[in-house]
Amino acid sequence: MEIYNWDEINSFSKSYCYSCGTAISIGSFDGLHLGHRFLLDTLIKQTGERKLCSGLITFRRPLPSIKHSDDYTGDISSLGQRLKLFEQLGIDFVFIVDFNDDFASLRGAQFLSILKHKCNMKFLAEGIDFRCGYKGATDTQAIKYWAQENGVECAFVDPVYYTEADGNEERVSSSYIRKMIQKGFFATVSELLGRPYEIDLEQGSGEAVTQVLPPDGVYHVQDQKGDSVRVQIENGKIICEQGVLSVRFA
Repeated sequence: MEIYNWDEINSFSKSYCYSCGTAISIGSFDGLHLGHRFLLDTLIKQTGERKLCSGLITFRRPLPSIKHSDDYTGDISSLGQRLKLFEQLGIDFVFIVDFNDDFASLRGAQFLSILKHKCNMKFLAEGIDFRCGYKGATDTQAIKYWAQENGVECAFVDPVYYTEADGNEERVSSSYIRKMIQKGFFATVSELLGRPYEIDLEQGSGEAVTQVLPPDGVYHVQDQKGDSVRVQIENGKIICEQGVLSVRFA
């Protein structure tokens, strides 16, 4: 899997473009939960049928951490975890965006045209409520119109829902999963992610972790080797022995 920074996209020459064409999806993909996987399964299926390369445009930090920083509780997955999961799914290339004023000021049609001309985009896959461009002004109807005018096919997938123990249905979303982590409902989180919740400690000490933390307490979890380790979470910090690179709440 090839990894690029968004700033590199304007320096792409034709030799860098995927001559066969690409199928692309855009999003934070925080957690890479079941809803994301349904979307990316659609993307990968289309790349196989159309003989295209699959690509993602994602953000260094999930957009809610920037747009709603006052009440944001933390990431579900680190960038490193997301990239690893993308590669496991068979994604061919990823562009990482550092969300700044220049990127935020792009109009939707301008952004999509960059993907068409620089990445040879021929297919776009997104969720049904996806929006892009300055202040999210470009909605699915506007995207469909742009795609038709520019010879790009697109597909918008429906949300995935989870049935709670009381029988109520909840849309699978990163915000819902964050709430479940904060409540310590790890079985539910594992079901929604399709894997146990894992905190990446390679970025530094517990104070540097940007991921959402479970309630304060002592936990017996698994490290990166699958060995049982003890961790303590206290006042927004995670404390564990040296040499532990990740902890998995199985």
